[in-house]
Amino acid sequence: MAKIDMLKLRERLTETANRDLRAGNIAGAAIAVIQGGEMLYRENFGYSDYMTKTPLNDLSIFRLASMTKPVSAVAALIAEEMGYFSLSDRAADYFPEIADMYVGKLADGKVVPDHKPKEELKLYHFLCHTSGFMSNSPICTAQMETIPSSAYSSNRAAIDYVMKNTCLTLEPTESTGYSAYQAFDVIGVLIEDKSGMKYADFLNMYIFQPLGMTDTTYHPTEEQWQRLVTMSDKVTPMGRVNVDMGRHTFECFPTEYTCAGAGLVGTLSDYVNFAEMLRCEGYHNGKRIVSAAAIRKMRTPMIKPSAVKSGSTDVWGLGVRVCNERHPYLAAGTYGWSGAYGTHFFVDPENDITAIYMKNSRWNDSAGCGKTGLIFEQNVSDSLI
Repeated sequence: MAKIDMLKLRERLTETANRDLRAGNIAGAAIAVIQGGEMLYRENFGYSDYMTKTPLNDLSIFRLASMTKPVSAVAALIAEEMGYFSLSDRAADYFPEIADMYVGKLADGKVVPDHKPKEELKLYHFLCHTSGFMSNSPICTAQMETIPSSAYSSNRAAIDYVMKNTCLTLEPTESTGYSAYQAFDVIGVLIEDKSGMKYADFLNMYIFQPLGMTDTTYHPTEEQWQRLVTMSDKVTPMGRVNVDMGRHTFECFPTEYTCAGAGLVGTLSDYVNFAEMLRCEGYHNGKRIVSAAAIRKMRTPMIKPSAVKSGSTDVWGLGVRVCNERHPYLAAGTYGWSGAYGTHFFVDPENDITAIYMKNSRWNDSAGCGKTGLIFEQNVSDSLI
């Protein structure tokens, strides 16, 4: 295990954050780096609202966007250990409509059914971006434009619409395509069906409460709305432009839609607790959330080697990217993910590190590990001795 040089870490992270503030790339950021359970770096920079110059602080709440996905993956593993299902089960055993879905193709600009998938969809495919269930592709883009807003009234409405009105957007298991929302909703709805609980309540009972994640929610209280970080854009000669997100935790989705792939909000401190639980293989602050075997399963590559793009530096586990030996900064086996508004985290089992970067911005975001996420990874890696 390589140790972090604390002085070098502080110098690099602080210098980068201040440089981004001066350049107008961020309005504010909250950063934490832990090694071996010791908090080596925890700082807030800039503002939660640039226009009012409200300082970012430890109670600031961020829209997590796709950093919801690892939470949903843990929920799926908890439900599996409760005996609700096996992630290796056929998806059609729980959702018969899936058996009727075709892989689509584009014809004269429209999506039409082409053929039945070569392999049966398994539940775990929905967590590792190989299901074709609204997976990113030109076919997905064309179909997304046709989905009515009413389909986002609930998790159930979202998956019902997709199952009955769309085609699979790629050949399942043969390639990967990022599933932004609905694929994870399949698992969320199944958890609701088997537990008899609303998805948000399941997360709260089995993850958030035991971990002390008191500000992580789909449904902010009025007091929490006041602490939500204002979405921002890059500073221009006319000043930074705030982005009005309204009373939405993710895009324009209603809060009744507890999207399992996005939609949670929370503080940096809350996500530290979650990520530290991952580092400690399902255990944190005296609480066992899920088994160590489940966390090892989560961070295991779940896609066929043939589906990995040539030269790729990471592959998919369950709800997380998993770095391979080609990654330029991080040790092989490091895992984590990002959010569309600039949130980013990784857990490095080899070096016993948890690292989290939070911001909420439309500019230079970290979806798919964008520039701020990559520089953050590099800064932490360069601090190892």
